[in-house]
Parts: sequence; C-alpha cells; structure tokens
Amino acid sequence: MQIRQVIREIKQGKVAPVYVLYGSEQYMMDELVRLIEERMLDDASRDFNYSVYDLREIPVQVALQDAETFPFMGEKRVVRASHALFLTGVKLPSGAPEHDLEALVQYANHPPEHSVLILEVAQDKLDERKKAVKALKHNGIVLECAPLKEAELADWVVRQAKRYHVHMEVAAAELLIAMSGTQLRQLDKEVEKMAMYVGEGEEITKQTVEMLATRELEHDIFRLIDKVARLEIEDAVQMYYDLQRINVGSSETKGEGEPLKILALLARQFRILLQIKTLKSRGYSPQQMAAMLGIHPYVAKLAVEQARAFSEQALRKILHRLAEEDIRIKTGQIDKVLALELFILGLKDIMHAS
Repeated sequence: MQIRQVIREIKQGKVAPVYVLYGSEQYMMDELVRLIEERMLDDASRDFNYSVYDLREIPVQVALQDAETFPFMGEKRVVRASHALFLTGVKLPSGAPEHDLEALVQYANHPPEHSVLILEVAQDKLDERKKAVKALKHNGIVLECAPLKEAELADWVVRQAKRYHVHMEVAAAELLIAMSGTQLRQLDKEVEKMAMYVGEGEEITKQTVEMLATRELEHDIFRLIDKVARLEIEDAVQMYYDLQRINVGSSETKGEGEPLKILALLARQFRILLQIKTLKSRGYSPQQMAAMLGIHPYVAKLAVEQARAFSEQALRKILHRLAEEDIRIKTGQIDKVLALELFILGLKDIMHAS
C-alpha cells in the first residue's frame, strides 16, 4: 500500500489495528503517528492512552500487554514501539531483551478493537520469512518509509506549502531541495519559515528561497564548482572568500568554512562527477547512478548536468591536484587558506589543458 493512500484512509477514520513502519525516513513515520494520534485520541485522554516503548530496552510483550489494556477516560489506546529489530534480519545486540514473538503473532491475529499498535524499525527491509512478519502483513498495514524519489520530493514540498496555506511552484521547490538538502524534516522547517515570512495566501518564489533558505555547505561547494564549470573563476574565488567569513562568524556556524573541510567536500564532489561521467558513458540512468553512488536521485540529476562541463582527464587532474594540496597543507608546506585560493585560480588552466 502506498503511503499517500494510508494517509488518506487515516484522515477518513479508517485506522488499522496494527501498523509496521520501516525504512530510513523518520519524519514520515512521525507524521503518520501524529495523524493516528489526532484521529484516535482526544486531548483529555491522550496522556492516559498514548504509550511509547523502546524495544532495545523493553520486551515487546510489555507493549502488547499495554495495548490489550482497556483505555482510561477515552475510547481508544495508541501504543508506539520503536526499534523492532526482531522483524528484520539484523542480529540483535548482546544484552537485548528477550522478545516473545509468539505473543506478537497471537496479538497480530487477534488485535483488540480498542487499540492501535505501531511498530517501527529504521531498516530498509523486513525478514519476510519470519512468522511474526507474515502475521503482521496479513492482519495489519506494513508500510515502507523510504526517502522520496526525485519527482515525488518536489511535489511533496509543494504540498507542504499548501499545508501552511501558501503557494509554491515546482521550480521554487526544486531550488529549495538543491539548497537545503533532501531530508523531509529540514525541508518542512524551511517551508514553514518561508510561509510565515510571505504570509497566508501568498507565494514562496525562487527569490524567497534564495533569500531565506538555510544553505548546506555541500550546496555552496556545488555552486562554487558550477562557477568553475562556467569559467567564472573570479566569482568562484569570491564564493570561497564568503565561506571564509562564515568560518569566523558566529559560534553556530564556526568551522563550516574551514579550508580542510572545503577541500574534502570539493574532492568528494569532483569524485562524484568523475564517477557520474564514467557511469553515464556506460549507459546508466541518473536513478541507477544515484543508487550505485548512494546519493539522492535529484542530486545525481544535477551532477549529470554539471559533469558535462568537465572532461574525464580534467576531473582526474583536479582530484590529483586536490590530493597534493591536502598533503602540502598537512605537512606545513603552505597556508591552508592560500592553498585553496591558488587551487581555485588554477582550475581554468587545468580545464583548458585537458
């Protein structure tokens, strides 16, 4: 079952007795639980009828006993139990509690009408061979909470804007993703902030995003490389100076513009571009390359566009030069700030020579 269908059913009051949420997108899990809470519990009884368990410390049978208990001062009970690793193929750590999985199977086969049990596990797969997993799939809703794909992500940001009663075009959403990353929780915070700025009924434009979005250092590195790709070297150097100002700024941002960190991120991004160039020549799609390189499909799409400006030879020379500068800095042969400045200034020559 798709997550949007599950959300739609919960909003319609069709709440299942048992949910299993697995995957790496914790924000998605939190939002589903929030919806279930809002639908099943009233404010007066929430404190009495909402329980949270960490199954790394508490055996599952304790959570089941709670779920079987009749609600107090209300009609429904919600029990949320995280880290249900026993539903996966992952080996449980030493000292883990002994979970009665037969009790879980019995509960799944005959869940009480007055409770909703939510099991969560931050793993990409469940072990389909296990009896408990089979029982939960047969009698409840098992839902993967994975990072959204490229097209879904921009659409999700646009929907979040509507939730905050503002408008947002897909182009502005894509820019926000490029600037602030692909984590749903961070994107939600950014949209909420911008919605408060523009006001109800107004629009979050690309200009709004440029002005207000919290930038990731990785995005600034990407923009710096983009300047180099366009042979706008002076602008690239100016961006580097801007990052240096961040380094001497507030305690919250201290260290973000540290030259060695910038060097490492430059090396990472140029390495990705080289890998993208190699894989593209072999016919791989951006989605396939994203999976192979462990990056988001949207990031892979942008990298494909950026890689066109560099030859494979140039990328190899740039990576070699970065490795040399790293050694020179760490052995005290050159000042780290100057080393990065000279590296950026020398990129035009490398690109012309290749």
